[in-house]
Amino acid sequence: MNKVDLSDFYADTETSETRAYEHALDIEFIVHREMKRLGLSKSDLAKRMGVSLQSLSKLLNSQPNMTLKTIARFELALGINIVPKVTVSYSKELPFLSSNNFVREQCTSPGILPAELSADCDVPFQSE
Repeated sequence: MNKVDLSDFYADTETSETRAYEHALDIEFIVHREMKRLGLSKSDLAKRMGVSLQSLSKLLNSQPNMTLKTIARFELALGINIVPKVTVSYSKELPFLSSNNFVREQCTSPGILPAELSADCDVPFQSE
């Protein structure tokens, strides 16, 4: 059976709406996983967040416009940090990075960025 590469199709059809929906699903998965790990019910989590059970249910139903404040409330209630991860996209063009090829390569390379390059990248400097 032949493998089909759908990355070009995906790149052509992805929108900010579809990406936001994916992020919301990721956060919903993290919240449910942490609730299970901590043995929390939805009622328990709602109390910790200071919201009604109905409001929590609405937040957990893959709301793609979840605010940063809502994400922070989940983090505080669950005692976790939801850290965005920067990965190189399937796109070969990276318009948000510097036109300097050396900086572009350093910004997209896996690993830790040298301190002197971190200011030129949209990727935050990571230390070990």
